[in-house]
Amino acid sequence: MSFQKIKSKISEYIFLDENDEELIKKYFKIIHYSKNEKIIETGKTSSEVFFVNSGYLRYYKVLGSGEELIIHIYAPDNFAASLKSFFFDASSEEILQSITDCELLSISKTDLEKLYSADQKWQYFGRKLMECFLAEKEQRIIDQISLTGKEKYLKLLKTNPDIISNVQVKFLASFLGIKPESLSRIKRKIY
Repeated sequence: MSFQKIKSKISEYIFLDENDEELIKKYFKIIHYSKNEKIIETGKTSSEVFFVNSGYLRYYKVLGSGEELIIHIYAPDNFAASLKSFFFDASSEEILQSITDCELLSISKTDLEKLYSADQKWQYFGRKLMECFLAEKEQRIIDQISLTGKEKYLKLLKTNPDIISNVQVKFLASFLGIKPESLSRIKRKIY
């Protein structure tokens, strides 16, 4: 069961045969985290990419003021990483932390390179996944600039309702770029 979700996700991009399924089991490791555990820490290099099998993660930066700015919330069936740290062997400036108990599948940079070398279709998968990731990030920037707090909340409600029901209001508010009390008012008016 632990590998079923990742196989389904990867199958959205490439056809998986029995050999590919064995490669997934060989290179991805199952890891469990309890609620509020740090997976990637500021100042440390992260050489892993994670697939969220179950649970929710927050990727955030601590500002000079001490305020936490949530950059992304990861729900099940998504990949998560500190890309700058992963690709450039740099210290992470952000934190990846579990919001709930989580089961993740992790792959190291070394093993990802082995996977890419196994067959050209894995390189295609990596490229397509990165294209989707970049398009999603671009859309998030556009939404942050152009949508009101209410519009951002309604969009999240439409596209990822599970995040709203499983993530604390203070984290949702930071992710949406609004104050928790503003989010509470928005929710009261909608419901």
